[in-house]
Amino acid sequence: MSTLKELDRIRTEHGLAPVNGLIYLGLGFRPPKANAIAIDPAHLPTDRDCFAVAGLDVVLVYRGDSVKYGVLRKFTGSLYQARPRRLLIIDLDHSRSAFLKTVATWKR
Repeated sequence: MSTLKELDRIRTEHGLAPVNGLIYLGLGFRPPKANAIAIDPAHLPTDRDCFAVAGLDVVLVYRGDSVKYGVLRKFTGSLYQARPRRLLIIDLDHSRSAFLKTVATWKR
């Protein structure tokens, strides 16, 4: 079972969400954070599985020297389409990060 499937089940059946609405996803490893899930690059979650992150702040962490670009592109595309509140990706090997989606916090 995909770990994102399990997150979806917990959110829908029990109405629970990660603390502060923040989740860390590690592509190929589990980040050393409280709300973290390891994602196997060889068995990416389906687009449907990714809807588990809808409305959450998502930090995707990966190692640029070992993750293939096509895998990263496919997974970030699926996450983005799932409509997270924010989506940040961080390359640990090259010390780079990119916000793919941000939310304004100010009001008129």
